[in-house]
Amino acid sequence: MSFIGRPINLALVAVVALLLTGTVGATMMYQSSASDLETQNDQLRERNKNLRAELESARTELKVLRERVNDLNQSLQQTQGDVGHVAAELESTEKLLNHTQAELERTETSLEEKREQLESVRDNLDEARSKIEELEKKNKTLEEQVAELKTENKELSEEVDDLRDDRDDLQRDLREVCDDWSEEANSPPPPEC
Repeated sequence: MSFIGRPINLALVAVVALLLTGTVGATMMYQSSASDLETQNDQLRERNKNLRAELESARTELKVLRERVNDLNQSLQQTQGDVGHVAAELESTEKLLNHTQAELERTETSLEEKREQLESVRDNLDEARSKIEELEKKNKTLEEQVAELKTENKELSEEVDDLRDDRDDLQRDLREVCDDWSEEANSPPPPEC
């Protein structure tokens, strides 16, 4: 009986030793895997933390950029309104200038006609002695009208000069707006530029 029991004991010891070796190896392998997973988890946590910081920074930058775009849009709308207002004023000034020039031309034509009439009256003075008093009165009236027309002509000339100065100022302002536009805006300038 001791002979049969001995191989069984040796076999049992060998199986137990083999099982213990397998268990120890599996435990060491699990510990190594667990350590590697813990290291990877730490790295992933750190990377996640960095990515969250980058995301927050990107969100902040996006907010700043949106505010800047809103500011630029408001500035663009105001500038377009200013350009439209300046263009309307310029058009009104040009119309007034054209009207003033036409009136000045009519006045000059009228003045020239009056001068021609006066010259004709002087040429016929010898033949029309009987009408001299009437012609003298008419002459005096015409001279007053000429003086008034000269005064009006002078005032109109000054007004034309003022309107031209205003037009030049408006054109200069428009150029400045267009120059500012090209330096600050990311969109094409309006057609007035």
